Amino acid sequence: MDFVTWFVRRGRIGRRVFWLHYVLPLAVLGVLAFLADLSFGDTNVDDVLAGRATVLELGTISTVVGYATLVPTLSAHACRLHDQGRSAWWLLLNLVPLFGQLALLGICGFVPGQPVANRYGPPEGQLPAAGPGQPYAPGPADRAPDYPPSDWR
Repeated sequence: MDFVTWFVRRGRIGRRVFWLHYVLPLAVLGVLAFLADLSFGDTNVDDVLAGRATVLELGTISTVVGYATLVPTLSAHACRLHDQGRSAWWLLLNLVPLFGQLALLGICGFVPGQPVANRYGPPEGQLPAAGPGQPYAPGPADRAPDYPPSDWR
């Protein structure tokens, strides 16, 4: 996988790719950035541990790393949501402090994807229905069901 494909992902990804290619490397990168800030004295960890401050302020390196990894993080979450047949609008859960991020991580990290093709394409590792080298064109059987069903009255 090249850097551009990793940075801005398209289609669907499974839970294994999500955890091993996105969550784990980005968490390690975040910890390393925090340790670098700690070594330069660019955090208020001492004040938080002593009780003089209640909010941990991250340093410059952690902030830069956070902004640099924002696009791949949102891209990976969107692909996991698409794997489950959900819209990327679910990313708005990130706006809810703490609960939203934990809920989104739980949804993306632990809920299995749909085993069949949905409106976002075939499952990861499966060839598209149109054949190799051709764009994916979902047919009526690949369409996600309407909720409520259109014939439901």
